Amino acid sequence: MKLKLLIIFMMTVIVLTCICFIDDIRLYRIVSPSMEPLIPVGSLVVVSRSEPVGMGDIVAYRLDVMGRSYTLVHRVIDVKDGYYTIRADVDPTSGGETLETGKIIGKVILAIPFLGYIAGVVVVLPAIILLIPLASKKDGIGFPTAAFISFLPSILPVHGPAASIGQIPFTAITAGSIITTRVILEKKDKDIAELVYLVAAVVSIISINVVEMVGWLAT
Repeated sequence: MKLKLLIIFMMTVIVLTCICFIDDIRLYRIVSPSMEPLIPVGSLVVVSRSEPVGMGDIVAYRLDVMGRSYTLVHRVIDVKDGYYTIRADVDPTSGGETLETGKIIGKVILAIPFLGYIAGVVVVLPAIILLIPLASKKDGIGFPTAAFISFLPSILPVHGPAASIGQIPFTAITAGSIITTRVILEKKDKDIAELVYLVAAVVSIISINVVEMVGWLAT
C-alpha cells in the first residue's frame, strides 16, 4: 500500500513538472476561498494562455499592489473595449475590478480539488533533497552554503511570505540573520549558529515557487 501511494505521488510530481514545460500552460494553487464552492481552497488550476477569454470565464490575472505582483483567479463578469471586469464568486454584490487585457494571464481550463496540496508538498522536496545531506555532515550546513541559499529568493520566483513582503526585503531578513549569526554567535555557540543556518536555508528554499520556476525556465 505504501509503495502504491509513493508511486502515485511520484507520478503526480512528474506529470505536474512535465505540464510546466508546455509553453501555453500555467499551474496555480488556490489558497483563498474567493471562488468557492466551484474552486475550493487547495485546488490546482490549469490555465491556458491561448484560449480566448469571454464573459463568464474564470481567469488568472496579475494584480500589482504597492510594487508587488500577485496572481489571482476570479471570474470575468463583463468585457468592454478591451477591458475586463473581474469579480470573486464569493462576493456577487461587488462591482468587481476592471483590468486591461495585458493583465490577464489566461483562462482556467481545469480545476482539480486537493491537488494543490500535493503541489505544495513539491515545494518542500528541494529543501529535503538539498539540505538533509548537508545537515548530516559533521560540521553542519555551514555559513557559505546557507548564505548562498539565502540569496536564491532574490532572483527566483517566490510565493508565501517572500511574495507578500517582497523578494528583496525577504532576502535581506534571511541573509541578514545568517550574517549576524556568523559575526556574533558562531564563535560562542557553533551548534546554535548551525541551527540558525539550517532554519534560514530551509525557509529560503521553501519560499521558492518550484512549479512557477520550472515554467519560467521552460519559456
